[in-house]
Amino acid sequence: MKIRGVFKSCVFCAGLAVVLVLTFSSAADAAVRYNRIEKVMGFRFGNIMYAWNKIELDVVNITSDNKMFGATMIFLDRRGKPLARASLLPKKIAGMQAERYTAYLVEGSGEAAQRAASIIWDFGTR
Repeated sequence: MKIRGVFKSCVFCAGLAVVLVLTFSSAADAAVRYNRIEKVMGFRFGNIMYAWNKIELDVVNITSDNKMFGATMIFLDRRGKPLARASLLPKKIAGMQAERYTAYLVEGSGEAAQRAASIIWDFGTR
């Protein structure tokens, strides 16, 4: 009888673990892996969401000054080969505030960008 109770507890815990993984896996895809985006002085990056032809992300100005931000995001695989490229039009971000950006893909797709191992910024091609 004790073994049956332990078995039921194990099955319940395993089922709960599966439900939790399925619940939070879609939310985990929408979150930025902070070590994946190249750092930019004075800015922090929030939620990133991939669509077929665009990418949305939050850019936070962590300084007290108003700053312009706009660039091209380059999504690289683990070997450094570009998978996709998305352009962000320049936008003024108030000090200590966040802006939601929509970056439109000029090369590749959102699916390819999501597989990237790292994201770097190109500020010369605004």
